[in-house]
Amino acid sequence: MDRVVQISILGKISGNVNADEVIGTRITLKKMYSSSGEVLPFVSARAIKFAIRQALKERRFEIDPLIENPQAEETLRLSDTGDPLKFIDNDLFGYMVTKGKGEIARRRQAPIALSYFKALKDTPIKAEFAARFPREGKKEGNPVPFEVEIAEFIGRLNCIIYENVGRFEEGEIEDEAKKILKVEEVKGKRIYKIDDSERSRRIKAFSEILLTPSYVLPRRTNSLNIPEYIAAIVVLSKKGALPVFQYLDYDFESQRVDIEKLRKLIEREEIKNKIESKEIEILLIDYFDNIKEVPKEIAKVSVSAAIEKITSFI
Repeated sequence: MDRVVQISILGKISGNVNADEVIGTRITLKKMYSSSGEVLPFVSARAIKFAIRQALKERRFEIDPLIENPQAEETLRLSDTGDPLKFIDNDLFGYMVTKGKGEIARRRQAPIALSYFKALKDTPIKAEFAARFPREGKKEGNPVPFEVEIAEFIGRLNCIIYENVGRFEEGEIEDEAKKILKVEEVKGKRIYKIDDSERSRRIKAFSEILLTPSYVLPRRTNSLNIPEYIAAIVVLSKKGALPVFQYLDYDFESQRVDIEKLRKLIEREEIKNKIESKEIEILLIDYFDNIKEVPKEIAKVSVSAAIEKITSFI
């Protein structure tokens, strides 16, 4: 199973969409610092997965409610259910089912990996001042002031979809589940598979939510936020992941996608050879239709066309 889909997305994010901690009366924003001292706010991969889970739930997929295992250590007591047949997020994002002390947990490596949605350049962080007032019917009192860190930035989100969506190795699922799944031999391993139509339905639903986008980022400070996508590249590779993510970039001077970086991508010898041998296909989604000089090796497509390509390929 070597097929891989790599997706890199440029988008704008505003506000305090992934609050970090409360210091005094200030709600801080998640951020990291580059080696040159730049301040780079970000939305964590965990927060993005949470948002995608909620969007999948709205599409009537069942989401893992988590279970409590009293035999596990205190820090691991809340556990994934570990039922990828029933719960789509157990399939897409993997799981770890904790056992009793000293026992090995049952794990599944996630077929879908997500990065931080991180700012591309140094970003100023501002403080928004606010206050909590007594509500109607409560005793009168003074308002309680607080601050919220906010930022507006253009960031990049990377995603890899591996071929094992809907496919499970021997130790990943329970014996009862194995009885109702198809079995095949792959490189000397027994692989258990869900129905092909259900597998395609899951891949398509995830791709639609991610690429549209139709997920709402966490709103710890009561601010609604859906990312504003600018562009995305989708790389369909028959033989594993490739170094492509750094080539989707933004030119802040011209306020457009950096076309020169995309040209450098297809000029890389190993990428050029794989394009010529049809081992990879590179797609570009231009959400605002602002990219006019797309290299001929890259196919400019609509969101719906990209989703169909991903679903049929992987």
